[in-house]
Amino acid sequence: MAKSKWKFRQDDLDTILTVINQGLMKKPYHVEYHDTYEDGTPVWNGEKSVLWNLMEQAYPEERAQMMRRMLAKMEELGGVQKGTHQQKLFAFFEKYYFSVIDNFSSMLYNEDGKMYEKMKLAMLQGTYTNDTDPLGQSLGDGKSPEVAWVKKRIQYLMSKYSFGDYDAKTAEGAITVRTSAQADATTNSIVLRLTPAMKLYPTIAYGTTIMRGARTDAGKPCEIVVDINGTSDQQLSVKSADYLLDIGDWSSYVINGALSIIGKRLKRLKLGDENEEKVKILIASLTLGNTTSLEDIDVQNISTLGGSLDMRSNFRLRKFLAGGSSLTEAHFADGGALEEVDYPASTSYVELKNLDKLTNEKCNTEACAPNVMSYFVSGCDNLQPVKKLIDIMDAQVGQVPHALRYVRCVGFNETFTDGRAFDKLSQLVDGTYQGIDAEGQYGNDPYPVLDGTINLTTGAYRDTYDALMTHYPKLKLNIAKWWIRFEDPEVKRICVENWDKDGDGELSMEEAAAVSSIGTIFYNIKTDNLSDLKHLKSIKSLPSIWSASRSYFYNTKRIDIPENVTSLGRYVLGFNLATVVVFHGKTPPSHEWTFSNTTGTYDTCTPNGCKFYVPDESLEVYKKAFTSNPSPLSGTSIIRPMSEYHE
Repeated sequence: MAKSKWKFRQDDLDTILTVINQGLMKKPYHVEYHDTYEDGTPVWNGEKSVLWNLMEQAYPEERAQMMRRMLAKMEELGGVQKGTHQQKLFAFFEKYYFSVIDNFSSMLYNEDGKMYEKMKLAMLQGTYTNDTDPLGQSLGDGKSPEVAWVKKRIQYLMSKYSFGDYDAKTAEGAITVRTSAQADATTNSIVLRLTPAMKLYPTIAYGTTIMRGARTDAGKPCEIVVDINGTSDQQLSVKSADYLLDIGDWSSYVINGALSIIGKRLKRLKLGDENEEKVKILIASLTLGNTTSLEDIDVQNISTLGGSLDMRSNFRLRKFLAGGSSLTEAHFADGGALEEVDYPASTSYVELKNLDKLTNEKCNTEACAPNVMSYFVSGCDNLQPVKKLIDIMDAQVGQVPHALRYVRCVGFNETFTDGRAFDKLSQLVDGTYQGIDAEGQYGNDPYPVLDGTINLTTGAYRDTYDALMTHYPKLKLNIAKWWIRFEDPEVKRICVENWDKDGDGELSMEEAAAVSSIGTIFYNIKTDNLSDLKHLKSIKSLPSIWSASRSYFYNTKRIDIPENVTSLGRYVLGFNLATVVVFHGKTPPSHEWTFSNTTGTYDTCTPNGCKFYVPDESLEVYKKAFTSNPSPLSGTSIIRPMSEYHE
């Protein structure tokens, strides 16, 4: 400088950083030489300087190079060896400016503020005039707003002058992929639409070439056209991804291999599309780095995308669309904001924890239902996980073995209007399913975990209820009525046709209890199993018959006598082919030629190898009663205790 003819001289520096010449914090972080305020006045008083304007026009590239050298020197002077360019540059300001602020006592700023207060009072009294309100000039130490301003300014200038994270040689903070020719399947170019989170110059690097977009406002897209020119497998980097809201639609780009996405301010990630023909991207895996602001992820119809996608840090994620991909697992944040999810057919693992905005309508498991192996739903208040579980089980009917093995369903309150759907839950205790513990570990629970409330507005089968209560004491079941589970469909048909009063296609225990007589409805029934008669507990007698053609039980191999039957009419057990007769009552019913045919010459049951099974404690009572007149059995050998009976 000693040999210079002239040199730059700093004046009072009263307009550096945020402050304008009127002493107000008004200057934006993205200010440039020719910028104006909303009223059209220039930000810089020297905006029309002939010297500076001529230098601007004469040395555009030299000015940019000089700025990059200045920034590099600032990094060096800052003294930070490791860290991002943002951190290194800020260290310079911290060292030479902000650290000095702390050397001044707060009392000095307070005393200084009193002067502005006095000027305000004077202005109100008309003894002081100025074009600026004095209180607006009382800035205190100004450190907090200036720190925020400088941090944004650093990022802005790096983008303007292609320095640091915006340099072609810097991979730090960038989304880097490899692209192929015919990138969008129609032309030999890629149009990247980058939306910044703050005002800056969106930038990409194609190979070693920097392509800087226009100065772009926050939230507005910036288009950058990349000409492929027949080049294949070229590296493309989206610079400083942390300062972008959106990187555009990549579904039509030919991008191969593994894709890693970063960007802490990214809100949308669109890699796929619902239109399968549009999707040309060929990534094999996807990794999300620091992407905590993501709200939408679309990987639809990327058939090459497989494996697992970890989104457990994406608490703001609202929509995840993966139909048509090959993902096997998708892990969401526990307690996140997820509202919509579409699983691909390849998914075998469904895990949803504390997602209170997710509903059955927006949780699409239809495609993957046949392949789900693990099902974990907990604390999803607006989801009906049991119904979704049943849908999965229905989709796996006929599979041997079924794909679903592990189940945990906790914190639900569901209402069923179809008892037949509810009945399918009994399959969960058949030994082919296991539970998952709260930590997601398999094998610690021999049965699926169910903890919640089910309300059934219609009937249910009691044996299903009993089975569930045995294994799930924490499960609360509110059942409107109990249905009888019939073993024989023909018996059920007859009973429903005659005694189903509410028209639900089932016979409830209340309806069965109202049956006092069977009349003739079972004459010559075409079934060999009448064990379902035991449910008609209000029947007191089985009336007499008079010929084989009108026998109740002629074709029947097993007959159950209800527990409250007190009398058996003529030939009731005479015209039949029974091999098993089960008496459920502790007191033997009276009999009247019950065991003989019309000739009364032999015990009809005995030649068929028939056995009578009676309550163990009543064995001797039955032997005595059935060998007494009239028409006694010829012996007691066919009367056996119930404990000996095995179906």
